[in-house]
Amino acid sequence: MPQRRYSPPGDFGRFGLVPGLTPAVKWLLIANGVVYLLELIVGRSAGGLDFLYSHLAISYERFFSGELWQPLTYMFLHDPTGISHILWNMLLLWMFGTPLERFWRSRGFLRFYFVTGVGAGLIILLVGALAPSQRAIPTLGASGALYALLIAFGFNYPNALIYLFGLFPIKGKHLVMLFVGLGLLQSLTLGAGNVSVAAHLGGMFMGFLLVTGTWRPRKAGYYLKLGWMKWRYRRLKRKLKVVNKDRNDWLH
Repeated sequence: MPQRRYSPPGDFGRFGLVPGLTPAVKWLLIANGVVYLLELIVGRSAGGLDFLYSHLAISYERFFSGELWQPLTYMFLHDPTGISHILWNMLLLWMFGTPLERFWRSRGFLRFYFVTGVGAGLIILLVGALAPSQRAIPTLGASGALYALLIAFGFNYPNALIYLFGLFPIKGKHLVMLFVGLGLLQSLTLGAGNVSVAAHLGGMFMGFLLVTGTWRPRKAGYYLKLGWMKWRYRRLKRKLKVVNKDRNDWLH
């Protein structure tokens, strides 16, 4: 899995966009656009969208009834009642997918995109198993894979400047922190509406696992050991400060 880290100089243009389209990103944009048009056409018939979503979006009951393809197909569906859902997702795919595909090459990029997207779908099903109230509405959209791309972008391009709305410069690592914070805030409030918080957080979790390599047991053990050593170091440092303070008081 892609794990290299690289901090290129400069920024990504006034609007935070990389000029041109890489092959995999281009075909993903086309595939999502074609499926969206299909949704608009099917939506004109009574019950058409319900049938489409019940079989292609993530539905807890139907997945465990044998429709195991849903964690893959849900990534290509978007809300046809408005343009904002697909427009925002495809904008993120263009912004962050293009530099990552150039860095990883098409095969590595597609592997990361689909593994994290499917992984986020499985996390949605896990949340449904733990919280039955989350099973009622089918889940659709590419947000899981896109949030994973955002995490990967922050790790590989931490100092690259992105201009939000073409006006506000923000570094890649700070943009990741912003989105992670928003995702956590949504999970702690009831105002998420129709937003699948499980997909967002699941995508970020999968992206972190793959881009850092912590999905490997040996690498995970290394990070756990490193975290434990840092905790021990900070604790010892606090104890030394207390001893030094007591010694200074005694000298006075």
